[in-house]
Amino acid sequence: MKKSFILIIVVALLSASLTYALTRNKPAPVTTPAEPESAGALSGLKLVTEPAVAGESWQQITATGKVGPNVNKVVKVGPRIAGKIVNVYANVGDTVRQGQVLATLSSVELAEARAAYRQASAKVKAAKESYDRQMKFAELGAFSSRPVEEARSELNSAQGDLSQAKSELAENKSELVRAESELAQCAARLDRAKELYKDQIVSRNDLEAAEGEFKRDSADVESAKARIHQTEAKIQQTEARVAIAKTYLNREEKVLGGDLLASKELQAAKSELTSAELELRAAADTISVLGASPGGSGDTISITSPISGRVVSRSVNLGEMADPSGTLFTVMNLADVWVEANVYEKDVSRVRKGQVAEIRVNSYPDRVFTGKVTHVSDVLDPESRTATIRCAVANPTGLLKPEMFATVSIITAKNGGAVLIPTAAVLDDAGKKIVFTPCAECPEDVKAGTNACGAYDKIEVELGPAHGDKVEALSGLEPGVLVVTEGAYQLQTALGSGKLEAGCTDH
Repeated sequence: MKKSFILIIVVALLSASLTYALTRNKPAPVTTPAEPESAGALSGLKLVTEPAVAGESWQQITATGKVGPNVNKVVKVGPRIAGKIVNVYANVGDTVRQGQVLATLSSVELAEARAAYRQASAKVKAAKESYDRQMKFAELGAFSSRPVEEARSELNSAQGDLSQAKSELAENKSELVRAESELAQCAARLDRAKELYKDQIVSRNDLEAAEGEFKRDSADVESAKARIHQTEAKIQQTEARVAIAKTYLNREEKVLGGDLLASKELQAAKSELTSAELELRAAADTISVLGASPGGSGDTISITSPISGRVVSRSVNLGEMADPSGTLFTVMNLADVWVEANVYEKDVSRVRKGQVAEIRVNSYPDRVFTGKVTHVSDVLDPESRTATIRCAVANPTGLLKPEMFATVSIITAKNGGAVLIPTAAVLDDAGKKIVFTPCAECPEDVKAGTNACGAYDKIEVELGPAHGDKVEALSGLEPGVLVVTEGAYQLQTALGSGKLEAGCTDH
């Protein structure tokens, strides 16, 4: 039903003839007739119109959801080491940059680590001085022949030990032959004693004596064999020692013959310097792991923010103890956020990664945020039969805040042939959606070709999906029709108060 209304034009003067008829022969008073109530209903009101346009109609799925942070940009900041908080520089709500100091902590463990680092530094310095000194000795030839002499002495010693081991092996083998011979004779005597005992020629004591002698001779044989094995192992070790000594002697002779700067003392000094440098590096790594600089001093360490963002929680105060298991600050970067929504099972097949999504929140009803679907859950909620989707939304001004409820419209397809009007033109009227359009049916309008008489039609429309600041008009309007975008609410208010009358048409 469309009703048209016109702003009543103020009648400036009454018809002279009508005045005369009413007053008959009485003189007509000079008066200014009272202005009708409706004449000033919208006095000074500026009405702005925009045309309905042809555009794309969008197929979309609407779901409810909630704004949350990008979990990759939420950091819980805590110390790497136990200690006492001596300074706190950040509060909840502060904007911080990456690397900014949030607090400082005093730690006994850090003091011990730095002491170990200083000791290692001193050891490196002493080892380097010793190595430089040995290098000078080597350059002067102090160690030219000594290594050769030591290598030759070691070789002679090894060769002597090898000869002695071989002699021991020969003796042990000779002893084994003797022990095996005695064992054989003893075995023969034991067999004879058993026969004589059987014939009751010898006593039980004689038989046991023969058996005891056999056991002793058997033990002597086994002992001789064990000594042979030991001696053979000793020979193998000594031969290896001889081989090493020969190699060492050859190397030192080459060094001596080539006039190279090498010495046992020099190598020992070099080894000590390397060991000290490794110890220093380990001490430096320990300090770095604790989050401090090896070049620093003292027992204090800075707790810094690993990302730029805003401090959303703080759980520490000056003088409190802190340890690595606790969280002191939570820093959140909301330059982009995640909006998670629940899509019903019947619509899941229409949702894919990369689809455009429009986000609306109650805090900014006239604002539309654009995002993209980045995740579709692989599992449905067994109770609600919905799948969770995630949309990434740019939030450079920080308007979207975690825990805000949101309406998510996922655009699944686009079609042509739609009529789009500004969302600002749409009003609620007793549960129906209406717009106001300029009337062009009064005689003045027809003559002028425009809305000359100032009348506006109220048109009921059926709406489709919203697209940014536009919404689809499924019925009631055609492309090109002007709709009131500013002042429409005042028109509706004046209509409801009875200050406006029907205009040129009444639909």
